[in-house]
Amino acid sequence: MGKLSRKVRQRGAKLVGAWPTEGYEFNRSEAVQGYNFVGLAIDEDNQNDRTVDRVELWVEILRLSFDGPPAHA
Repeated sequence: MGKLSRKVRQRGAKLVGAWPTEGYEFNRSEAVQGYNFVGLAIDEDNQNDRTVDRVELWVEILRLSFDGPPAHA
């Protein structure tokens, strides 16, 4: 994720979908900026029980990034 994020930023893209590093155990990652990953990090080896919930929440974050909050009737 880190290498890809650098490439797209170099081309002028705005990144959305940052994801907090809290709850992950790792020593180092090129995908970390501040306290967030540049995108959703999936750990199927150690935290596969969290994948579905993480993906669902991340998709909502992405939707809000592009569409904004839902309109109320």
